[in-house]
Amino acid sequence: MNRYDTHLCLVSDQATPNLLPALDETWRPRRVVLACSSQMKDAAQALRSVLQTKGGMVIDTLDLPNAYDYAALSETFLNFLAEHADENIALNVTGGTKLMAVAAQEVFRAERKPVFYVNVESDEVTVIGEKVASQPLRAKLKVHEMLRAHGYNVPPAQEQPQISRELRDLTARLIDHVASAGRALGQFNALARAARDHNLRIELNRDQSSLALGDIVALFEEAGLLRQQGSTLIFKNEESRFFANGGWLEAHVFEVLQSLRAQHDGLTDVAMGLRVAFAGAAGKPPGRDKNEIDVAFLYRNTLHLIECKTANLAQVGNGDDSKATEAIYKMESLLKLGGLRTKGMVVDYRGELSKSDANQKRAAEAGIAIVSGAQLKDLKGAINRQWLSRRG
Repeated sequence: MNRYDTHLCLVSDQATPNLLPALDETWRPRRVVLACSSQMKDAAQALRSVLQTKGGMVIDTLDLPNAYDYAALSETFLNFLAEHADENIALNVTGGTKLMAVAAQEVFRAERKPVFYVNVESDEVTVIGEKVASQPLRAKLKVHEMLRAHGYNVPPAQEQPQISRELRDLTARLIDHVASAGRALGQFNALARAARDHNLRIELNRDQSSLALGDIVALFEEAGLLRQQGSTLIFKNEESRFFANGGWLEAHVFEVLQSLRAQHDGLTDVAMGLRVAFAGAAGKPPGRDKNEIDVAFLYRNTLHLIECKTANLAQVGNGDDSKATEAIYKMESLLKLGGLRTKGMVVDYRGELSKSDANQKRAAEAGIAIVSGAQLKDLKGAINRQWLSRRG
């Protein structure tokens, strides 16, 4: 297979097809030219932000006229090749508008320049017109790279949590008793949440003195996350309070995915606790709106997002909708973060999502998977069946 010195990439909202061959050790060029219309300037800048971190590549831009003016597009591509007639240039025809791709491909073929297409379903490259098998791409993106390539700011990667044996035992007991512990755990969640604003201390009242809640408090105290002093719960630190306030389920999902990496080569990166903000237009400050992602991972260079819920989703949310409906709406908005192929799942400890036909239908229509209640006892199997045993 020939390595091309320059890739001309057609920029669109979908970043992955342009990134993978440029980052692959076999295909990596010396130079990448991002051909983009005025509407795609921000998308080109997002691509550049990832490509330039790899070092050794020159990143240039080719300004295109109206993305739907075939004659003007053809002339632009002809002029570009004329200016670089002696260079080893290939066209990555995967992106852009259909008219842009047709114009570029016809010009490159007429000038006897190679054209290749990236199949993101199989992570393979096909060189058009060559009677050779498609070539696999071995480049593996990171979660933060995928998000940045689609125009989002992601803080520097934080050190992932080290889960002690005591915390694993605590999590296992909560999941073993998922059918009976839900209501008391919901009360405990509320206490842990309130303690955030009260110097990690919270008073129990008479309505919060049930035997079931006492058992939950004892579990967290035994794990070293808090101590009870009379009717006051005192959390060890903010990390312990966060773990108690549902962070334990995020950590459990994270560890399940880490264990799956040994079984699936395509599962290449796992992250948790991400805060993501839209980068904003070029030259302007980043957006203030932030999305919180509980757990994210990449499988076959496709972004997968998981929301973890330990609260009672049957309760009314901020508006007229239930918290269950709000959870689905939030996941629908998160699915926009990593391109068209991004997949989502809601992990619901208390099982409310599985009780509502309307919410299950809404989730199914949005392509959102649900793992609910007792299904958490086989979370690894659920993730395997839903995502890792399938192609695409």
